Amino acid sequence: MNLNNGRKVFGIVGGMGPQASSEFLKTIYEHGRVEREQDFPTVLLYSDPSFPDRTEAFLAGREGPVLEQLVGVLEKLFDLGASKAVLCCVTIHHLIPRLPEALRGRIISLLDVVFDAAARTGKRYLMICSSGTRRLELFENHKDWRSFDDRIVMPEWRDQQTIHSELIYPIKKNPDLDRQVELLKSMLARYDADSFIAGCSEIHILAKRLGSAGGDCSAYSWVDPLDIIARQVAQGQW
Repeated sequence: MNLNNGRKVFGIVGGMGPQASSEFLKTIYEHGRVEREQDFPTVLLYSDPSFPDRTEAFLAGREGPVLEQLVGVLEKLFDLGASKAVLCCVTIHHLIPRLPEALRGRIISLLDVVFDAAARTGKRYLMICSSGTRRLELFENHKDWRSFDDRIVMPEWRDQQTIHSELIYPIKKNPDLDRQVELLKSMLARYDADSFIAGCSEIHILAKRLGSAGGDCSAYSWVDPLDIIARQVAQGQW
């Protein structure tokens, strides 16, 4: 079954976690500037929270089941008419090189978006990502890393564990975002930074809260690949 009806269809592999991918879908439509509701983009969200925890699975060497599940979801999205898709989880980008080319070539990489956006500024960024992404060195292994290794600050491991367990993972379960905002601000202060990279899909939610908070939060800036892609999809520029 194909649902495109002659229109471009954008796909989202979600559920990792579901709060982040549903918020990303909402962001796409929030960025829409159309005369009629029929002019909004067609988006397919496949939200599957049954994906194993990516950090736990990959660090334990259990990549096979996650890869098999990811291939199945992508095939379903493309069979339904999606022409491009985003994986709404940074850590699962570890599997992109192992995907069949027919699938790999249709994925918009969050890492590519981060580096493209950071290249347009001269800012120094604190990396906010999961411990799985850190240990797998996903950003450090990207082809453009050498151009940014002096502008992207990786937290010390004690702080990384705090980011993973106290900043990111509570967002997966209807968190108190005000507390998360304060924790993020304290991390930025610790590294004398006023900018950060949303290197985990849950940080998309936090960045939106920060952007709407006003006050001293207006002093911060960030690169949020999901917000960038949402704007492109809303404007038909993908």
